[in-house]
Amino acid sequence: MHKAILWFSLSVWVCLCIHPVMAQLPATKVVAEPAKMTDAPATVTVVGTLRAVRRSRVASEMGGMAVAVPVRQGDCVEAGAVLCHLHDDTLRCDLAAAQARLASLQARHEELLAGTRAEELTRIKAVFDEAVAEFERWDFEWRRIENLYKEGKSNPKELQDTESSFRRARQVKIAAEAAHQEALNGPRKETIAQAAHDVAAQQAQVQRLQQDLEKMVIRAPFAGCVTELATEVGQWVSAGGTIVELADLRTVLAVIGVPEYAYPFVTVGAAARVQVEAIQRSFEGRIKHVIPQANEEARTFPVEIEIENPERLLAGGLFVRATVPGGPAQQTVAVPKDSLVEQAGIFFVGTVMPGQQGDLMGILMPVSVGSDVGDWVAITSPNVQPGMMIVTRGNERLFPFPSPVVLVDSQGRPVELPPAGGGLPGGQPPAGAAGPQQPDQVPPAQPGTTPQQDTAPRQTAGKPQREQH
Repeated sequence: MHKAILWFSLSVWVCLCIHPVMAQLPATKVVAEPAKMTDAPATVTVVGTLRAVRRSRVASEMGGMAVAVPVRQGDCVEAGAVLCHLHDDTLRCDLAAAQARLASLQARHEELLAGTRAEELTRIKAVFDEAVAEFERWDFEWRRIENLYKEGKSNPKELQDTESSFRRARQVKIAAEAAHQEALNGPRKETIAQAAHDVAAQQAQVQRLQQDLEKMVIRAPFAGCVTELATEVGQWVSAGGTIVELADLRTVLAVIGVPEYAYPFVTVGAAARVQVEAIQRSFEGRIKHVIPQANEEARTFPVEIEIENPERLLAGGLFVRATVPGGPAQQTVAVPKDSLVEQAGIFFVGTVMPGQQGDLMGILMPVSVGSDVGDWVAITSPNVQPGMMIVTRGNERLFPFPSPVVLVDSQGRPVELPPAGGGLPGGQPPAGAAGPQQPDQVPPAQPGTTPQQDTAPRQTAGKPQREQH
């Protein structure tokens, strides 16, 4: 703020030198609205550091030699982009062998599910019929020889040989009948279940090898920028070894420490303004995390402010100053958000004041801003008072010294300056901003006040900003 005041004082000095020239400039049309008093939380300004919302040391799940590393430090990649490729020829061979065995087991399982083929049934049926015929032949022969033996027309050896052939034919018939019935019934359900389990086990083996093969290609788990490269081509990477460090900078966190007196007023979701001095710009953010554990040495509480970074202007490690709620709500001067103009990290507002020749003049003044109140923002510096006409449109064409303006409404129609508007209270322009007033000239009083009351100094509402290092 001291830098802004010095710059403003220099601008006023320049204004006094070139005032005759500026009076000849064409008037700028502006839309203005009076500053007002409103309830706004007190604020505190503290310092901090920017960090990526996510930062990860991406590692490899598999071991192997790096054969390709297509990224370098500083590259920004999308989620799923290849970061490193490991040698995988051996793993591909193992996968091919596992897939071949899986195909064999699946074929066996399908064969069992299909049951016995018709041709096989026909063959087994023919064997069974042959066994039945042979059994019947020896059954007849055994009875014939047995009768002959009883009549004394056959010897014991012939009877024994015939009986043995009969018994053998009967067993062959039983075996053929069982085989035929088994063919008709098909495979046992237990055999089919075992084949199914063999297939499932081999499928799991193939799936594991496929996953291992995919893991030989290390991909970005999220979109971000490579901040550190830990692997080069030809280097052996152990399982769990770091490939790159990746930082997601699409959103950044301003990590600050708020003093303990402000801790009760810092809430998740509250608006915060973060100024990045390196690029001399301010950003609107929201408090995302409030850590309820103070630093015992500094007695400050860590707070994280989330800031969108679509243009990637912000980077990790940048020094910032953050303005966050730091006290209870109180009456404070506020101006519309549209009236703020930021130049080189300093906020300005344009104000309209009466000129010396009865015309209107506009000037940019540096201000310190506090908390947001809807579409309005609190002003914590004393150079803005209630009732001052603050430019909301056309302010980008104003200068830090008086220049001619024409006050218009939102439709572009000229309007008069309100009696209490323009400049400081009482209608006076900022000190040194316009030409010196006549010594005996008394500024007009505002309605409902006396000249003495109106020219008395006013106390600015709101707390001054505090800065913690």
